[in-house]
Amino acid sequence: MKRSQKHLKAKKSWLTLILAILAIGATVWFGTSQLQQNQVATPSSSIQSTSSSTTPESSSEEAPTYTVSEEEKAYLKSRFDPLMALNANTIAYVYAPGTMLDEPVVQGTDNSYFLQYTIDGQYSPYMGTVFMDYENSKTFEDSLTWLFGHARGSTVPDHRMFNDVNFYEDQSYFDQHRYVVIETPERKYYYEAAFFIIVPETTAFYRTSFESKEVFADQLSAVSQDARTKANNITINPDDKYLVLSTCREEDETIRSNLYLRQIPDSELTAFLAEHGDSLTYQPTR
Repeated sequence: MKRSQKHLKAKKSWLTLILAILAIGATVWFGTSQLQQNQVATPSSSIQSTSSSTTPESSSEEAPTYTVSEEEKAYLKSRFDPLMALNANTIAYVYAPGTMLDEPVVQGTDNSYFLQYTIDGQYSPYMGTVFMDYENSKTFEDSLTWLFGHARGSTVPDHRMFNDVNFYEDQSYFDQHRYVVIETPERKYYYEAAFFIIVPETTAFYRTSFESKEVFADQLSAVSQDARTKANNITINPDDKYLVLSTCREEDETIRSNLYLRQIPDSELTAFLAEHGDSLTYQPTR
C-alpha cells in the first residue's frame, strides 16, 4: 500500500509536470501567433493610411483664392466710377508706394493713340496716358502684361507718368521700392520688382504671347541675365505672371527702361498682405 501510494504520488507529479509543460507551450504558441498577426497587420494599416493620404480627395486641395471684401469693393467702386465716366477705356490704376508713380491706366485699339492723348481726351504729346498693350488681356491674366508711359524727365515741371521707373536702375532704390499695386474695378493685384533692364526700342523682348511656358521662362532668364538691377529672391517659375512697366530714357530716345514685376499669386497673398499690407495702402501723389 505504501509503495502504491508512492507510485501514485510519483505518477501525479509527472502528470502535473507534463500538464505544466503543455500549458507553457500553449501560452508560447498563442503569444507567437498574436505577434505574427500584429506584425502582419501593422504594414497593412500603414499601407492603408498611406494609400488614403494620396487619394484625390486629400491630395487635390484647392489653392487659396483671393476674396474681395465688401470694404474693398466699395473702395474700388468709388475709385473707378469717376474714372470710367471720364474715359470708358479706363481699365486699372497703378501706383508704387514711396514713389511718384500714381496713374490711371487705359487700353485702346492700338499702341499709339494714348501716347499723345490724356485720359480726358486732351491732345498732349509726351504726356498722354499710361496704357496697356492693346493685345494684352485687361484682366492681367497673361503671362506677360505690358504698361507703357512717358518718362517726363527733368525738362518739364510735371514728373508724373513713368519717370520714376528709370530710378530702378539704382540697386538701392530698387530694393527700397519693391512693390507695385494694380487696382482694377474688380480687385487688386500686387507685384514685386524682379528685374530692371535697358533695351533698344526694337527689342525682341516685346511680346504678349508665347508658344509655351518654357519659352516664356527662357525669356525671363534672358532678361534676368541682362538686368542692370534685380531681386535676389526671385526664382523664375513659368507659371508666374509678370507685369512690365516700360518707358523712355531721357538721354537716348532709341532705348527703353523695362521694369519687370512678378505678380504675387493668390496662394501667397494672405501671408504677403499680413506682412506688407499696411505699407501698400494708396497715398495720392497727384
